[in-house]
Amino acid sequence: MKGSLSHAWRNHAIVRALLYSTALPGPTKRMLIRLTIFLGIAMFAAQGPSLLSHQRAKSESATRKPDVASGETTFAQYCASCHGTTGKGDGPAASAMKTQPPDLRTLTKRNEGKFPGGYVSALLKFGRNFAAHGSTEMPVWGTRFRSLDPTNDPTGQNHIDDVVAYINSLQIP
Repeated sequence: MKGSLSHAWRNHAIVRALLYSTALPGPTKRMLIRLTIFLGIAMFAAQGPSLLSHQRAKSESATRKPDVASGETTFAQYCASCHGTTGKGDGPAASAMKTQPPDLRTLTKRNEGKFPGGYVSALLKFGRNFAAHGSTEMPVWGTRFRSLDPTNDPTGQNHIDDVVAYINSLQIP
């Protein structure tokens, strides 16, 4: 974005130079001013929609409440094969893994009574190679979740928030 602002400034400087230049005849000066303005509008049009949709998606994600039922569906489709349907770590693929998947039901207990929602969200979105996680065998779901609903959830954050809410609902005392 910083590059865009400096580029816009340069366009502004060009327009000012053209406006106050006496070396160019009137029609040529007007044509160059129009061309510069057109190029500036074209640059904004090329970047503007993507910037606006990103801001809209960010604000919608901030105001949207996670849907536990949707999280359960997503968990069943993408996570249950390793973590099991209850999050215990006993899914059908767990026995084939080098490191047993963690029991997701005890996350709150293992984190001093506080559910680590931010950690779980970051783990789903970016993946981590933490010893606490156990291994790097878990796939990074952020890129996959982005492609599920590019119109309504272009960042995939809604899917991640839903899964995190579902995992939070699984916590045992």
